[in-house]
Amino acid sequence: MIELEPIGIIHSPFTSRKSAPRQGRSCSEPMQIEIYERFIPGLGTMEGISHIWVLYWMHQAERNLLFAKRPDWDKARPVFTIRSPARPNPIALSIGRIKHISGGIITVTGLEALDGSPVLDIKPYVFEIDCIFDDFNPFEKKEWV
Repeated sequence: MIELEPIGIIHSPFTSRKSAPRQGRSCSEPMQIEIYERFIPGLGTMEGISHIWVLYWMHQAERNLLFAKRPDWDKARPVFTIRSPARPNPIALSIGRIKHISGGIITVTGLEALDGSPVLDIKPYVFEIDCIFDDFNPFEKKEWV
């Protein structure tokens, strides 16, 4: 048995799957991550952290599909090879750029979350750990703005 307790909720301008961007990285719309009162001490000051990984539950996603298809694809693909919200456990992983923190509210850009999405966890994005450069991804190391 796995039990998850949301640590907060996302307040987003997007209320339906059709209105949300396909990927958060291209989204400049600000969203608020409201951390529930009992979890606020876990934020600390977040000093020096510019981006965070946000793990949240895609509460409007279909959970019974193992193949999904975008409108611009000819055929469906296995869900574990794509980033479709339709999957057995619709957990999203997005990088949010912190714009402002006040109390238990973190204002970010870069998410594709729908309004009311439960937040499961947040973690700092650490460039040296999270950005992989190798033979398959041979880009030069650049600062992320």
